[in-house]
Amino acid sequence: MPEGLTILQVIPRMRAGGAELGCLQIAEALVKAGNRAIVVSQGGQLVEGLRAVGAEHIEMPVATKNPVTLALNARRLAHLIRSRNVAIIHARSRAPAWSALAAARRAKIPFVTTYHSEYSERGKLKNLYNSVMARSDTVIAVSDYMAHLIRTRYHTPEQRIAIIHRAFDPAKFEPAAVTAERIAAVRKDLNADGSKPVLLLAGRITPRKAQQYLVYALGLLKQRGAADVVCVLAGEIEKPEFKAQLEAQAAKLGVAEALRFPGHVKDMAAAYAITDISLNISEQEGLPRVAIEAQAMGVPMIVSDTGPGREVALTAPDVTLENASGLRVPYADAKATADAIATMLSWTPAERKACGARGAAHVRSRFTLEQLTRKTLAVYDTVLARRRAQ
Repeated sequence: MPEGLTILQVIPRMRAGGAELGCLQIAEALVKAGNRAIVVSQGGQLVEGLRAVGAEHIEMPVATKNPVTLALNARRLAHLIRSRNVAIIHARSRAPAWSALAAARRAKIPFVTTYHSEYSERGKLKNLYNSVMARSDTVIAVSDYMAHLIRTRYHTPEQRIAIIHRAFDPAKFEPAAVTAERIAAVRKDLNADGSKPVLLLAGRITPRKAQQYLVYALGLLKQRGAADVVCVLAGEIEKPEFKAQLEAQAAKLGVAEALRFPGHVKDMAAAYAITDISLNISEQEGLPRVAIEAQAMGVPMIVSDTGPGREVALTAPDVTLENASGLRVPYADAKATADAIATMLSWTPAERKACGARGAAHVRSRFTLEQLTRKTLAVYDTVLARRRAQ
């Protein structure tokens, strides 16, 4: 794309999540390409990262669903577009997307969205609310599964859908680059000294990430007399009451000592480096970035049988076990999760290493940061060219 353009991204908050990281990655790519990147959000720990890469952050109450505030945000965004000569506005969530759509129409500039997650649809009103994500000049689907969902729910023409997978940075998630000092530091932070296998479920502490089923699985393993493990539930505590429920549930099952709640882990590469099994067993995911990162670090995966889970990892029956990078379990099935954990722990170190190597090769061929940024900037080129042609 030509240099000197200003691209505005809008997202509820710049927290530590897949959508937020993607926003940061594109902002950095824009700046490196000689363009200006502005992000509007309500703030969060990744704002510092935006500024570090040369992007500008503007705080605005865009996480709200209040109709009055949505209308005011539309006016604010339209003013920002005109005053900063913004070429494209790119929304990454539904509530701010309604404001961004209105602002784009007022300012007569292209509107791009990224469809990050499988939003629940309960009736016509919810479908209407969600549909804003497919009302853009181009809607970016973060997985093949999301693209299929967009086609079927909103009948979006194929030419307005771009499939751009979430990605990892190979420079950051390289096993050989993780030093002994980083390993020691993360072992201390996670209270995992290496004497027990480490299970890692990375993601916000919230029911949709399915930590509750992993805790039940730990209880089943304990009943079977399985060896003790360290179970790291790494992520921002979105719902403190849910964390309390998990702790109570673990205490009742006799596995409370296994749990770790470190919150946001800054050195995830080191955390993966000490992990024996990584899990992503969520119900609704666009494409789980943490599953990509874990495989990049050579960690075998257990994923749920959702569309994205099947897409991000190589699992039977889509591939043979000899070619798999992990195991697949039904969503919300604690017994199947316990069985999968037991199976992986029964493997020899060489078998786990071979499984992890297959995962690393898979994600490095399909989910790299270079692919994400190149394809997103190409979308920006396309929508601008389309507008010029019109």
